[in-house]
Amino acid sequence: MKKIKFNVLLCSLAIAGLTFTSCSDDDSNGTSDDTRIEGTYNLEEVNTAASTDFDEDGDAHINQMEESSCYNSGKIILNSDNTFEYTVVGILIDNGEAGCAESYTVNGVYTAEPASNPSNALITLTYSRNGETITRQFTKIGDELSWNDDTILSAYPDRDSEGTAIMTPGSVEYVYER
Repeated sequence: MKKIKFNVLLCSLAIAGLTFTSCSDDDSNGTSDDTRIEGTYNLEEVNTAASTDFDEDGDAHINQMEESSCYNSGKIILNSDNTFEYTVVGILIDNGEAGCAESYTVNGVYTAEPASNPSNALITLTYSRNGETITRQFTKIGDELSWNDDTILSAYPDRDSEGTAIMTPGSVEYVYER
C-alpha cells in the first residue's frame, strides 16, 4: 500500500513538474521583454544641465517634468516593421511668457544596432519635417530609451532673476520608458 501511495505521489509530482516547465510565455516569441525593441515608450524624464524652478513653487528640479506638464504626452512607438511614430512636446517661450508648445507627431523609419548585451541597442530614428531630414540616435538600455540633445542650439526653459521665462543654453536628456 505504501508503494502505491509513493508511486501516486511520484506521478503527481512529475505531472506537476511537466505542467510548470512546459508552460512558457507564448507572447515573447523567444525574447525577453527588455530585449524587445518594439513597443510604446512614454516620456518619463527631461533632464537638464542644471536644476530650475520653472514653475516657481520654491523647489528646483533637474527633471523638467517636475516643473511643467507640457511634456506629459511625449512618446515614441516603435513598430515591428521598423517604422515609428514620435510625438514631440515641449515648452514655448514668447516675450518672457511661457506655455506648452503645440505637440506634433512625426513618422519615419528606425534602425537598431544591437550591443553586446542583448537588452541594449543603438536606435536611430529618421524622419522628415518641413523638408528637412532629421536623424536622432537613442540609446536603449533594457526598457528605456534616452536621447541627449547636446548640440550648440540645445536649450531648456528657466527663469531669470526677475522671474521672466527664458531659454538657457545647455544639454537636455530625454528619457522614455516602455
